This record gives sequence, structure tokens and C-alpha cells, in this order.
Amino acid sequence: MRKYLGYILTALISGTIGIAFIGIRMGYNFIGYTFLGIAAASIFFMLMKMLSKKHEKAARILNRIAVYAIILFAFALTVTIAMIASEADTGDNSGADYAIVLGAGVRGNTPSASLYARMKAALQYANENPETVLILSGGQGRGENVSEARCMYDWLKSRGVSEERLIMEDKSTSTRENLEFSRAIILEREPDFSGKICVVSEGYHLARGKLYARQAGFEKVTGAAGFNGYPVLTGNYYIREAFAMWYYLVFRK
Repeated sequence: MRKYLGYILTALISGTIGIAFIGIRMGYNFIGYTFLGIAAASIFFMLMKMLSKKHEKAARILNRIAVYAIILFAFALTVTIAMIASEADTGDNSGADYAIVLGAGVRGNTPSASLYARMKAALQYANENPETVLILSGGQGRGENVSEARCMYDWLKSRGVSEERLIMEDKSTSTRENLEFSRAIILEREPDFSGKICVVSEGYHLARGKLYARQAGFEKVTGAAGFNGYPVLTGNYYIREAFAMWYYLVFRK
């Protein structure tokens, strides 16, 4: 049994850490799933070691397939996260006609860490670009006493942003709808609009936000990134966003 002790300990430790992360109610699920994946891989390789005693060839083939699959997955995940991270460096994003602030969760009436980061980025952008109109985009979901748009509106207005510069879009339930519904509002105001927009969100979210903006029909797209102040939480979101990006690339939605 000692020969399997390393596998067993790895599975137990990784599984415990994974369950602990999933149990946290702050959105660390994808880090938890990563540790559970490590635990599952450890158990698999232990089983292959056991199998090799009677079926060495089959175990060797399965082992090799698993190793190649893990390497391919890790490579694809790393490349995708690197591409997403590159979009967080927004360069010169000044002078947008409209800044579309993408919503995030509200707990009752309190903004989540993600929403707070986006509101801070929106406030900074509004102060640095006094001619820009802000579209605050996000509906009302489960556990939210107000819409994400209303939460952002009240917060920004209380910090000196003129209500004439704040427009609420409170029907959207996804990033794609954030951009599509916001574009509809802009076209109601300016039917021939062809100006510049700035997508405001967190760094991990900007790559997909810009893709949806272009899909919605915007041609001049830039971004402004906020940070929620929690590096581990942000790491979780980057992992989650990689899967969301793969989904987008396959289904374009």
C-alpha cells in the first residue's frame, strides 16, 4: 500500500482544498474544480498503476493518453488566459462617446467585489473624460433587491457624476445582452452612431466584452479595467473566463 501513498495523499489534499474553495460563497468555484481535477488525475494514475500488474499494455496506453490530454488542456488553458490577460492592457482608451459599464452581482443592495471594481473604474473614467456618457448595464437577478444598473447609478451619482451622463440599461442578463441592449439605447439617441465606445469591466472580462461589442455592431471599441482587490478571486475568474471564451469561439454567443 505504501507505493500508492503519494497518490492517495495528493488526492486527499487536493480534494479537500477543492471542496473548501467551492464551499466559499465568494465565487472561487473554478479554483476548487481545478484542485478536484488534480485529485481525480491522481486517483486515475493510481488505478493505472494497479491495472499495470495484470494488463501492462492497456495501462500504458491509457496512461499515455491521459498525460497527452492533460498537457494539451493545460497548454490551451494557458494560451487562452494569456490572450485574455493581454486585453486587460487597454492602452489609450480616452475620448469615448459612450462608456458601457458591465454589471456584476448585487447582494441585496450591496455591490459585490466585482461590481465595486467596475464602478470604481467607471468613476475614474468619467472623471477623466467629462464628455463621455455612461451606460450602466445589468438587470436584476436572484438575491438582488435592485438591478445592477440601479446600484451603479446610485453609487456613481452619489460621487458626483451628473445624472445627465448616466443611462440605465436594466434588462440584460448576460455580457452579450449588456452590449446588444446598450447599442439599442445608443441607436435610439443617435441612429447613425459610428463613434467610439469604452467597455468598462474587470481585466479578465474585457476580452470577451470587446468581442461582444464588435458582434453587436460597434466598430471603435476600447476598454477600461478595474481590479477587485482579491488576487486569488481574480485568478478564479480568469480560469472561468477561459471556458467562457471557448464557448464563445464555438457558438458565437
